Amino acid sequence: MSYAEDIAKWRQQRAQAQIVDRCNQIRQEYGQAQRERDQAIADNDMETAEFRDQDCQQLEQEWAQYNPPQQQVHPEWQNWLRRNSNFIEREGQRGVNAVTGALAYMQRRRTTSNNPAHTGLGMTPQQIFSKQGLDKLEDLLELHGPQFYGVRFDKDEKALTPDEARDASGLDTKSYNAAYYQLRAQGRVK
Repeated sequence: MSYAEDIAKWRQQRAQAQIVDRCNQIRQEYGQAQRERDQAIADNDMETAEFRDQDCQQLEQEWAQYNPPQQQVHPEWQNWLRRNSNFIEREGQRGVNAVTGALAYMQRRRTTSNNPAHTGLGMTPQQIFSKQGLDKLEDLLELHGPQFYGVRFDKDEKALTPDEARDASGLDTKSYNAAYYQLRAQGRVK
């Protein structure tokens, strides 16, 4: 490492430490402003309560700059990814590209073009992450994956749902759950 790289790394570490310190200060300041605001409300001192609430809002905004909210993953999408993990693992980046391309096609607006790169289904994210939308994604991957992305998608490769696994085992729900938790305790399943 060169001297300039060492200095850059040192500066980055200092900046990160300053952010951590400021976040700790924000927590303390926010707690204090919140207590003072609530006490002012209890004392019917609405002017002070308003000033302290403005302090709370400013601290919330500053906190959000350092700690942006994490984007939530749609539960249906999370389930789809889990059930189709064999496809993603087998195909790797090509599989990811195929899914990304199919999703882009599903969202693009319909046009009069016959070129699939310029047309689409015009679906909203709410439509895509429905059962019917995800079934359409699978249809696209199965029909067009080999042609456009060189991947093979097979709907029959999906991992079983817990209910499907229970039914396949021939056990009742209570026995199946007991066996599952025993295997999980042994580290044999996730």
